[in-house]
Amino acid sequence: MIDPTDATIIPHLLGIILDGIGVANTQLAATNLRTGETQRVATDASKVAILDAADFTNGYIDGDEILFENVGASKGTQTITINTATGFQEAEIAATVALTVAMNI
Repeated sequence: MIDPTDATIIPHLLGIILDGIGVANTQLAATNLRTGETQRVATDASKVAILDAADFTNGYIDGDEILFENVGASKGTQTITINTATGFQEAEIAATVALTVAMNI
């Protein structure tokens, strides 16, 4: 029988929103700083990504810090500390434009 109080199987949704500089449809790396496990999630056209912390192979516990890094066309980071007493948690990434290099060959 599944234990409904087991935080490794109860979904805990974390939402990340990229600010006005952020680029839609880009990748975010989400790393559980306690376990070192990383997942990738994509933002949608509205620059929003949702991560279910229960999808981490090693699960999660109350107080785990999840570091989100925007690794696409814009850059930025944000950390959410999981609080299992709350439901959905969200944060905004203050993004900067990624450097690009143009080469004429």
